Amino acid sequence: MKKIFTRLHNLLRISLVGMLTTVIIQPSSAQSSSGSAFDNSYIFWGSPAAYLNYQAKIAYPLIDQMLQANPPATEINPQRHLALTTLDLFLHDAEYQKREAFYSFIDSRLYRAICSLDEEKMSSGVEIYKFYNCGFVLKSAKTTIAIDIVQGGTSYKPCVHDSIIYELVNHCDALLITNNEAGHANKKVASIFINSGKKVYAPEGVLTNIDGINYVGEDGEQTVELGGMTLHVLPVQNGKKTNNIYIMDFSGSIVAHTGGQTGNDDLAWIDQVHNKYKIDVLLTKSQNTDLESILAGIKPGMAITMGENEMVSAVDKRESYWTTQKRLQDLDKLSIPNIVMVWGERFHLGDNNSSNSSAKAEKKIIDGVLYIMRNGNTYTTSGMKVN
Repeated sequence: MKKIFTRLHNLLRISLVGMLTTVIIQPSSAQSSSGSAFDNSYIFWGSPAAYLNYQAKIAYPLIDQMLQANPPATEINPQRHLALTTLDLFLHDAEYQKREAFYSFIDSRLYRAICSLDEEKMSSGVEIYKFYNCGFVLKSAKTTIAIDIVQGGTSYKPCVHDSIIYELVNHCDALLITNNEAGHANKKVASIFINSGKKVYAPEGVLTNIDGINYVGEDGEQTVELGGMTLHVLPVQNGKKTNNIYIMDFSGSIVAHTGGQTGNDDLAWIDQVHNKYKIDVLLTKSQNTDLESILAGIKPGMAITMGENEMVSAVDKRESYWTTQKRLQDLDKLSIPNIVMVWGERFHLGDNNSSNSSAKAEKKIIDGVLYIMRNGNTYTTSGMKVN
């Protein structure tokens, strides 16, 4: 009898262990008293990395939708402000390289910009596209110019994919490089332009390990004609190295790019720029520069900032959109309209110097609810895409 009880006891223990193992390993199949299954699809206990990856996967597309619904404008609305600040949170992730959603976000936005370059038919003015870091593409009816295009990230995992660079080169007539820093000059990008038969212009001493670069500004101010655009080269300083400020005249629409200008010795000279050039839009850094003196000296009709969220920078040195906005708010006394743009966005500099074609929208009431219609898409008033 004792042996029988011992055997039953052992069988009971084995059965209990098996039941517990089933519950632990397969919680989704466990049934509650009401008969509903326990869903563990979104439980990340013990795996914070998986949680952060999934969170980024959910958030980046929503941020993208919000930005599309609320494009760049001199008067920022609360929805765009929220989108920029939320984006800052994700771009200040110390391990952003592990979030595939980040690469999908930047790829989709830059591909969309390139498609727009292909589709946009220009008759006047300049379409200004923001690429990564200090990179811009300027398109007019006669020419398309790229400035300071880099890939960022690392050589084995760049922020901007090679395929995007090749597509971009196909749409551009020339590349301008302002200085030799990695955030402005990239050997691979410059080589792709040169090998594609496109002109590359840079200060003397930039990327000297490749052939085919046209060095400009080494003897002082210089003017170059670039197929429908007149380029004025103004050499200044980036620390101890030369940095070119490029003033580009697209048949009367004038855009300037300051590159990485940081030298205070330049400020007295920059203070006189407005006497010679009437600049409609100034593309300039907001961090590590005397922004007030630059804006006061050049006196542009509008300023667009650059250099925000350069991902190779440490988190504490990575300029956020919200800090840029605070810097600009502190300079309201200058009464210079300004815009903060995200990768892949565009702004149209028209004949009236303020026409943002990408922001045109109409309001429509559907079933008693107010919606925003833009570029064939429907958005809620808070910026969520509904079709």
